[in-house]
Amino acid sequence: MNLFTISGCDKVVHSAVVEEKDKTAAKTEENKEKETVQKTVTEQVQAPETYQTTIQSDLRSAERTDQENPMKFTLTADAPIEVPDVDAICLKNVKKATISEEEPQKVLDTFAQGQLRKQNNDGLVETYEVNGLTYQYTGTFQNLEELSLWEKYSAFDDVKEENLSQDEKEQRAERFQNYIKAGNQNVTEEDAENYVKNIVSGEWRLFDSASKELTEENSTLEKDTFFFERMVNGVPVNYIRNSYLPYDELSRPWIDEDDNFHEAQCDGWDNESLTMIFCSGTLQSFQHSDPIEVSDASDEALFLLPFDEIKDIFEKTITLQIMTEQENRLLAVDGTSFFARYPSIDALTVEMTITKVQLGYMRVREGNSNTEGSLIPVWDFYGTWNSQEPVAYTDSGDEMVIDSVTMDRIGVPLLTIDAQDGSIVQRVQNGPSSGTFPGGVGECE
Repeated sequence: MNLFTISGCDKVVHSAVVEEKDKTAAKTEENKEKETVQKTVTEQVQAPETYQTTIQSDLRSAERTDQENPMKFTLTADAPIEVPDVDAICLKNVKKATISEEEPQKVLDTFAQGQLRKQNNDGLVETYEVNGLTYQYTGTFQNLEELSLWEKYSAFDDVKEENLSQDEKEQRAERFQNYIKAGNQNVTEEDAENYVKNIVSGEWRLFDSASKELTEENSTLEKDTFFFERMVNGVPVNYIRNSYLPYDELSRPWIDEDDNFHEAQCDGWDNESLTMIFCSGTLQSFQHSDPIEVSDASDEALFLLPFDEIKDIFEKTITLQIMTEQENRLLAVDGTSFFARYPSIDALTVEMTITKVQLGYMRVREGNSNTEGSLIPVWDFYGTWNSQEPVAYTDSGDEMVIDSVTMDRIGVPLLTIDAQDGSIVQRVQNGPSSGTFPGGVGECE
């Protein structure tokens, strides 16, 4: 606790996380002994329909540049709470799988609707033309582990004119008109769910979606992105945007203080991802990566803490997490990070909003294995934030420039809590990179 001090609302972070966890563990054992009648998951957790709270506090960190002025932190929530409508959540085994040989063909057949025409194949990327649009298809890597369809030139999105050459401007204008002619400009969530149901094996649920309007002179079309999560016996494997999580240190090579190079100790294994993007009702991109195979580890129902206890743990530790996590935060003063899960410790103000609270599975690795693990129940508190950041100095070198930074991506958990014992779960990227294919699959600006 000597890393920072807090002033402001007294209800925020009074004790160390260890103390809270010990108390929770004791309560868990006591509650288990009292549990005589099997309850459904909903009855166990007793969660309301929405999570509502407001937290305000002044935060300081030992690493903060401005020690005199604290960060003005505000967290608000009026967020839906999603609890699986099942009798029990059980422990599951999980292992890395490969995409079936049938799935790529189903994607191509459904995508083309009988109009697919192969143009060329250079050994790695096959190019197709459908309804006047040129697409690239990648699904022939070893074990078909990754599959992607994307429009040839780039993700079709709003771009600044000054960043385009004349040829690129002409290509963009032509593609824009082709999308308008080919599409109906309306893809519903039900349409997207049915699309996936007919292609990908297993049970899937739409986690969330995002839409935006794209403009070209006097024309407008809609871009729709759909994010899916796998369901296991009615319980979601909570959707995670991998690129916003800190890296697992064991998955990266490193150099010690004596300049000795050390190899990574484990291979990458990102969370499963299934994403689709439509422009004006026409499929622009489909990606399914890092599939998993799930089996029963036990048929015994796991004990789950009441949501009231989970809520208390969240409110007492969210500020601690933000002020002490060392990776994947915005870099203030010296520059900015493209992917930032948290604002910088030098932020003047932070306004954080919880958008969804969801009980579901999280995949954890078995030791350093990159192929086997378990699914455990967790609570994910998804959210967004806006911060006022000191990002640069003026030419005179004396006056700091303040900039507004927003993180509003879908599927970024600001905190994850073990649903069984209330401990804080540190989610990490299990690989050296979470790279997406050209076309920005999974990224909706």
